[in-house]
Amino acid sequence: MSSFLQHSHIQFFLEMLFTAIDGIEWFVIAYVLCMIIFFTAKSQYLKFTFSYPFVFMLAVIFNPFFIVPVAHVIGLTSRFRRLFWLLPVNLVLAYAFTFLCTLPAGNGQKKIFFYKIWRVIAPFCCIAFIVILGTSVRPYLHTPQNIYKTTNEVRSISAVIANDSAETGIKKTALYADLQLMELRQYDPTITNILRRKDLLNWNLENTDQQTVESVIQSGNRRHILALTARYGIRIDPKVFRKNLRRFKINYIIVPDGMNFHDYFLQTGYEQIGTAGIYEIYRINRTRK
Repeated sequence: MSSFLQHSHIQFFLEMLFTAIDGIEWFVIAYVLCMIIFFTAKSQYLKFTFSYPFVFMLAVIFNPFFIVPVAHVIGLTSRFRRLFWLLPVNLVLAYAFTFLCTLPAGNGQKKIFFYKIWRVIAPFCCIAFIVILGTSVRPYLHTPQNIYKTTNEVRSISAVIANDSAETGIKKTALYADLQLMELRQYDPTITNILRRKDLLNWNLENTDQQTVESVIQSGNRRHILALTARYGIRIDPKVFRKNLRRFKINYIIVPDGMNFHDYFLQTGYEQIGTAGIYEIYRINRTRK
């Protein structure tokens, strides 16, 4: 069987699908049911507006035998689940709920009576569907508990580096790759991260095997070489790591404590000067040549 019709394409597609719709499964099921009803309805408006575009997406965008190989070629594999955001689930359900709540009354006193009852019941049914089967966002809302509207870790890191820089006179040039620390530069513009925004958001490794790591090192891209350690937690040759740190004159390194890089950074000439929440802060050892 050719690679175009590999079973792994279906498996990968389904894994990304279940990841993308995690928590909204019932809404997607309701969306598919609406598509079936619209497709079988006599209304050409519903077919051209909703059903036909859906059929086209099934044949092209959501065809695992076509889209998975294409995703590998264009480098979309790591962001594949975003394709499912193209499904207008909210729009279709909003239309369906509105339609259910505004059904025409029809003729006859009995039909009008049931219509009035339905106009009262339908909105509550729609609300119940959303409340019972939806996922509350409240547990994920964390309002910053300070006037600076940022995390306490960012403030603590800034304070540790500022105090150390004032004491030692060292320039505040840092290396960090945690996306949660992107606010650090906004909060304290005097701290310079050698990794640029595009290095954090646009550059991704599909694999971190030895061959891929060696290819990054051989590429000569110093920022990507440093990101191997700071972002992916890979212990490259300490001499290579130290050489690239010196190239950018990096004085501070900030990493999550779970990466367990204490001994590695000591080996490359850095010492820990503090912690901030889940982060460890290292500074170049001035006594080491």
